[in-house]
Amino acid sequence: MLPNNPHRARRRRAAVAALVVAATVALAGCGSSSDTDGGDDGAAASGPWLDEAKAAAETAVKVPTEIAVKALGPVEPPASMTVYFVGCDQSIPGCVAQVEGVRQATEALGFDLEVCDAKSDVASFQNCMSQAVNAKPDVIVNNARPSADASEAYAEAHELKIPVIGQFTAQLPDPEKGNTVEVGNVCQIEGELLGSYIVSESSGKANVAIFADTVYQCNGQRADGVKAALDKCPSCTVSVDRFSVATAQTDLPPALQAKIQSNPQLNWVVSTPGFSGVMAADAVRQSGKEDGISVGTFDGDEPTLALVRQGDIIKADVASGVYENGWTVVDAALRLKAGQTIPDNIENPTQLLMTQDSAPESGTYEGADGFRDQFQALWGVS
Repeated sequence: MLPNNPHRARRRRAAVAALVVAATVALAGCGSSSDTDGGDDGAAASGPWLDEAKAAAETAVKVPTEIAVKALGPVEPPASMTVYFVGCDQSIPGCVAQVEGVRQATEALGFDLEVCDAKSDVASFQNCMSQAVNAKPDVIVNNARPSADASEAYAEAHELKIPVIGQFTAQLPDPEKGNTVEVGNVCQIEGELLGSYIVSESSGKANVAIFADTVYQCNGQRADGVKAALDKCPSCTVSVDRFSVATAQTDLPPALQAKIQSNPQLNWVVSTPGFSGVMAADAVRQSGKEDGISVGTFDGDEPTLALVRQGDIIKADVASGVYENGWTVVDAALRLKAGQTIPDNIENPTQLLMTQDSAPESGTYEGADGFRDQFQALWGVS
């Protein structure tokens, strides 16, 4: 029997301890991923839901070649018309684009256009709607606000038989009390396209934080659409937070940072409207996780697409033809004036999911190929 050697015993205990530590580290490495990884190291995801997401994403990146309203056939414009456009906050690029589309279409027809900036507060919207009714135009367009926010003006418009066209209001038409026609009833569709793309790109391993504005209801529907697509993915995780565009500059950045820091597995942030997507990209960059977290957004704003083209944090942007929208509004006005029936009182523009590969080389997604010529052909003008 060997004599008791205290030095040898200490060496033995040290060796055993080292083996325990090594084993613990190895086990920990098998069960976790890095903060910037954001993924799931388990078995690869698969199933019909993933195939469906991939097919939807593949279709969404192809530029449409025909405007949707082509199916309604031609319509003859009147000799003159006045359109009163109540625009959403003109400090938001997406809202500016909606005005520009209507301006292009009315100029093509030689019509009169009046524009009022309803900003992002209810009082300004009510004021613009009152001005619109008092102007007694042929048609009023409400871009993005719920009709209930100006119920008195809507009641007056109906009494005077002035049709109100809703554009991206996130409401169904209500010819008796609300919008006679709705243009851009596609907010949830836009969200589903982006959600499908995220499921596809992450191979079913998406961990997503959605931030959606509450002022414009379209943004809430976009969030619902993204979540609906992600809910089909059993290996995906999603959360939804809300903010107001009116206070976004102060409230949103800390909320984004808090979400990023509290969720080490996060690999996608979706924020809507478009300018908030740029804010999300800034938050990701400041957190040092630009290699692990991607951003998706909407509206096709130029600052957003500049990052998309570079593959710089914002990897996807979904937009409905930003000028085609306005032309669709004017087309709906012509059909109302001509007494034509619009199925379900809804007219919609086309959509494109823009990635580094599918985004236009410059500018934004204005609409389907040759959409201006297609509308003018329907109207019999050149």
